[in-house]
This record gives sequence, C-alpha cells and structure tokens, in this order.
Amino acid sequence: MRSGSILLLGPTNSGKSTLLNQIVGKRVSMVSRKQQSTTFNQKALKNISEAEFIFNDTPGIYASPKRISNKMTNSAFSELDHVQIIYLVIDISKKNEIEIKKIIETLKNKIQIKQKVFLLLNKIDKVKKNKVLEEINRFNNFELFESIFPISALSSEGIDTLLNFTKDYLPRRKIKYSPKKNLFIKKDLFYSEVTREKIYDKVHREIPYHCKIVTEKILKNKNEIKIYQMIKVTKKSHKNILIGKNGSTLKEIGILARKEISNYENKKVHLFLFVKLFSEKNL
Repeated sequence: MRSGSILLLGPTNSGKSTLLNQIVGKRVSMVSRKQQSTTFNQKALKNISEAEFIFNDTPGIYASPKRISNKMTNSAFSELDHVQIIYLVIDISKKNEIEIKKIIETLKNKIQIKQKVFLLLNKIDKVKKNKVLEEINRFNNFELFESIFPISALSSEGIDTLLNFTKDYLPRRKIKYSPKKNLFIKKDLFYSEVTREKIYDKVHREIPYHCKIVTEKILKNKNEIKIYQMIKVTKKSHKNILIGKNGSTLKEIGILARKEISNYENKKVHLFLFVKLFSEKNL
C-alpha cells in the first residue's frame, strides 16, 4: 500500500479546484470564475489501485496589497511541511508571471529535500500545441520541478498519466482513512461553500468577497435534509442585489445550491436562505 499527501498550489483561477473535483469524481471544492473563490484549505481523498492520495486544495495566490489576499497566500503555504508532493497548477492560457515567480521563489526557500514539485500546465485545450511545447521547454530550465505535465482539468486529459506517475512517489505505508471517505470538511461548512459558489456565479462583481454564508441549522432524516442558512452582507445595496426583484435572485441561488447539495447527498433537500445586514466587525 502507498499513502501520501499532495498540496495543490497555483495562481488564482488556475483550475486547482476543478482538477481536484475531476480527480475525486465529485464536487468537493468550490469552482468559480471569480478570483480567490477558494478561501481556505480544503482536504479530499482518492483511492486508486491500493494507493491513497490525500489532496489539499488551497486559496489561489494573487499579487495584491490587500490584507485578504496576503492572508490567503499564507494559508496556501501553511500545509507545506505536511505533504510529500506539491502540484503547482498554472493556467497556460494566461500570463501570471508575478504570481508564478512568487510561488517558485517561496517553494525554493521552503521545500525539503524529499519533497517533490510537479508542474501542471493546465487548460491545454485553450491553446495550440506549439504553445504547450514552448512552455514545457521554458519551465524545464527550472531545477525545482521533478516533472512537467500538460493537462486539462476540465476534460480530464492527462490526469490519468499524472496520477499514475504520482503513485510511485507516495510513501509505502498503510492507508490513513476509510476508502469510503472523500471529503474532510464539516457538512455545515460544505453546505455554506456550495451556496457561496452559486452567489459568486449568479451576482458576479456586485457582491464583495467578504460576503459570508453561515449554515445555522441542519435537520436530517432518512429521506430528506432541511438546511437553514444566513447570508451576511454589510451594505443594504448588496442585500437588495442578492434578493433581487420579488426575491427572484435569491430563489435562483437557492435552487442551484439545493440541487447541488441534493446530488451530493443523494437525498431530497429543502434549503432556506435568509439575507441579513451586519456591520463589518460582526461579519
């Protein structure tokens, strides 16, 4: 048996969460078009051919003077000492030189000799083949990377090759967790994340990143789940946008979140959403 921990690092919107969801085979990490939609480290599990892959998804690294960005960047590197392998995921279709340079320099200073860094050139479906080859040749000049993998997290191209290669680098030891387990996050937080994802996708730029969703109560029985959530905002204008005309926007968000939670739990879900104003100190 083999078992090891893998840290997913990368600039914001590089596709780390999409990659994790694709590997695990179900939605375990938030995916959004907005920057830094993953706000905390998330752990997920995948068992493949007597090998246990323990993945740690992290907030995207974004070059910004804002406190929230710096806090998330520190969070991204906080698990570095506890993993054997690092996946550095970059979006090959975009230029993120500042963020990539920041990550590479940090890894050079912090990784241990036994830790291996794999570079994942993601979104190869968005660029021509010669662009992929150019980027492989460019990054081959960095001694940091054990190997480079061109992949598409969205279509799963190259992922099987990546996992088969990774397996040989996992330590030989007993598995740590039950194969039935794939998510290491409390259900109330997971439900909140699903709703937050739908808010980000539905209202786009109008709602600030410090919009907070709290799952206040969960009632379960054999056939259904009732979930009560409070959406906290700091401005009345944001509250009005979230609710929408005659409650239409909030209703759409609720429908999307309810369907996703229902698919995950394989149960009927009743989701009750409430929007309330709070001061920034109490958010």
